[in-house]
Amino acid sequence: MTDLRPTDDLDRGLAALHADVDTDLARIERTRSTLLDAVAHAPVRQRAPRRRWLLAAAAALALVAGGSIYLTTLAGGSAEAKSSLEGAAQQITSVSDPVVPPGQYRYLGSHTWTYGFTEIPGGGLEYLEEHTTETWIPANIRGTWYRRETTTGRHQWIKGSDELAKKYGITFDRKSTTTHAACGAFDGGGGACAADGSWQDPSLAWLSGLPKDPDALYERLKQDAPRNERGETELLVYAQDALRTGMLPADTRATLYRALGDLDDLQITDKAANLDGRIGIAYSSDDGSNREEIVIDPHTGAYIGSRQVSTNGPTRGRIEAYTSFINSVAPAPWKAPSK
Repeated sequence: MTDLRPTDDLDRGLAALHADVDTDLARIERTRSTLLDAVAHAPVRQRAPRRRWLLAAAAALALVAGGSIYLTTLAGGSAEAKSSLEGAAQQITSVSDPVVPPGQYRYLGSHTWTYGFTEIPGGGLEYLEEHTTETWIPANIRGTWYRRETTTGRHQWIKGSDELAKKYGITFDRKSTTTHAACGAFDGGGGACAADGSWQDPSLAWLSGLPKDPDALYERLKQDAPRNERGETELLVYAQDALRTGMLPADTRATLYRALGDLDDLQITDKAANLDGRIGIAYSSDDGSNREEIVIDPHTGAYIGSRQVSTNGPTRGRIEAYTSFINSVAPAPWKAPSK
């Protein structure tokens, strides 16, 4: 069995930030065994003649708290969710954002395990792979940003083996790409310095134009999110898109949390969601097929990650997506957080 204990800069950063969390490796190993058994016996997705990547919650480290890849019971209704989000908003102050000293960098890190499927003669291989994305933002946000995206090479077999993979030329090599761009314009646009922006790519100008009133911000969400079969769930997705960029300042996050309290079907799914050792409250919206969740630390108001859970069909209750998120300070590009 592949060792899934943290390695690399992002994992060391997570470990340093949360060194006080009980890691209890025996419990992790039991959880991992339960996970693999559950996934191995879960319904297999329709096969495709190419390699597919789906974000999966089969991240063993994420499942220590529950010991399963299935979530089935909501913990609180919309009134409780609204009140809880108000409490989280009140925990956010102007000092809730990391203070970046001159010459240092704000560090944004996301940690994901992905589900992979490769068709081979007579069947298919199923496995989990680990991915990380790290971004370093200078104290002067208009300066040069740095980004590293890594497929670590660490994997866990659900169905298959290294021998079979080798036979068919399938490898799990470590792959890392790095880039840098002024003002975070990694895609060739204006980045944080653009005159426009969006929930997926917020710029300083776009952020300054957001309503300061929660009800008005809710209406802005309704205006900007596409009108589709997902209904209000799409609003939570748009909010999540903005939160995971790390660009929302403290006051905007507080207003956004209060705006999300206006969602008619908002629920508390999990009052102790464990994302890589950080515990938060999972707030969710269900479109009838999938439940989107954002996870917030109730003590600091920090956004710490997201999950997507299937709520229909044979995979009902199974987590389909998992990402943990940290926002800290690093001494230099390509370096882990200083604490």
